[in-house]
Amino acid sequence: MHISIIIPAHNEERRIKETLLDYIKFFKSKKVNFEIYVILNGCVDNTLAVVKSIKFKELKYRDYKEPIGKGGALIEGFKLAKGDLIAYTDADDATKPWQLYHLIENIGTYDSIIGSRWMRGSVIQKQTFIRRFCSRGFNLLVRFFLNLQFYDTQCGAKVFKRKALYGVLESLKTKGWAFDVNILYYLKRRGYTIKEVPITWEDREGSNLKLRKAIPGMFIALLKLKFTKR
Repeated sequence: MHISIIIPAHNEERRIKETLLDYIKFFKSKKVNFEIYVILNGCVDNTLAVVKSIKFKELKYRDYKEPIGKGGALIEGFKLAKGDLIAYTDADDATKPWQLYHLIENIGTYDSIIGSRWMRGSVIQKQTFIRRFCSRGFNLLVRFFLNLQFYDTQCGAKVFKRKALYGVLESLKTKGWAFDVNILYYLKRRGYTIKEVPITWEDREGSNLKLRKAIPGMFIALLKLKFTKR
């Protein structure tokens, strides 16, 4: 089994080195065939140099000078991935590698498996009240508009079987923070199966998510999905 891990990165010079070293060390210890693709999205800091400084054959990258958004970076990463299983996670190490590996181990006969911060058994560390409030409010909108009955669509820990992911890849258009909803919506619409499991997750300092800007865009993205022709 070959595993591809996609990590989108926008101005992550302070956090991405720890994440990459953690993931490389962990997956090497498991003696599995894996690759990590960092997709740099409009970085204007030193992220590229940090990534280049980490010398492992399993680590690859693509640098997009113009901003293409989290969703755009993931789509480009999916196109490059060679794995039988294709996963993505955030650059901030909020999802530790052993948690992502837990998803991989438990995908079973499902087409995809997603981590949840809000199921019974989940552990959330250090999340601020405003982020918690926005997360739960957005989840209610997702359930109402799109009938996606998941506890958490936005957690940055998801794994897909290659056939399922490529079955919806051409339909993925959302480039911003609502990308997670976009991919789950089309997987469900095409009849692919999705398993949701509790996860341990830590809110990390230095997030690039600006709620005041992100929330209106995410709401508009929900409306576009709602009224997309089947």
